[in-house]
Formats: sequence, C-alpha cells, structure tokens
Amino acid sequence: MKKNLFFFLLFIASFSLFAQEGDNRGTIKIKKKGQLVNIQFDDVNYRLIGIDQYGNILDSAVVAFQMNVTIKGIAYSENTIGPSLTYEMQQLLSKCDRTSKIFFENIKAKDKNGTIVKMQRFQYNFGYADENNE
Repeated sequence: MKKNLFFFLLFIASFSLFAQEGDNRGTIKIKKKGQLVNIQFDDVNYRLIGIDQYGNILDSAVVAFQMNVTIKGIAYSENTIGPSLTYEMQQLLSKCDRTSKIFFENIKAKDKNGTIVKMQRFQYNFGYADENNE
C-alpha cells in the first residue's frame, strides 16, 4: 500500500513539474529597430505613422506634413505639425461618403538617430465607394 502511494505521489509530482516548464518569466525580448523607410496613413486614428525596415510602427516619427484633399468638389489643404490631422479635418473626413484621394506631401520625420529627414509624398484613397456610380 505504501509502495503504491509513493508511486502515485511521484506520478502526480512529475506532471506538476512539467506543467511549469512553459513559463517564460524573467526572459527579455529585444525588438530590432531600424531606419525609417515608409510613412503610412492610419485612417482609424487619422494620423501618419512611420514604418522602419523591420516593420515596426513608429508612432512619433512624423514631425510635420501637408495634406490636400477634395471632398464633394471642395478642395481642402492644411499644413500640420505633428503626426495627427486637425480636429476640423478629422470631422470632414469622417463625414466623407464617397471615395476621395488624400495627397500627403512635404513630410518631415525623425529617424532613429533623431535627425529630420524628408520622406516621399504619397496618396491615400479614403472613403466608401458608391455602388451606383462607381
């Protein structure tokens, strides 16, 4: 009886020891950070984000930019300091009911060394396509 109890406790203890093997406490994960290679528009938060060579998102990379858009035949333009659009432009874009092209140019961003670099201009298609006309 004591022998069976000993093997039973040993059997239970071995399972509890292996169950704790997958715990990764105390490990350090290092993210590679590289040079800024691309700028993209985040249409959920209405801001420009930087992408480095490893695919990491750099939230505060964009320092200033200029954007141009035509909504319902009216052209809008704004120079912005920082990565986010102004509140007024966010409201205009949120009410956009058709596809519009937003042109971003004169984009200035900080790279990983902190120096200001000029990024290439790009355009972004924004809004929803009207099934009847497009």
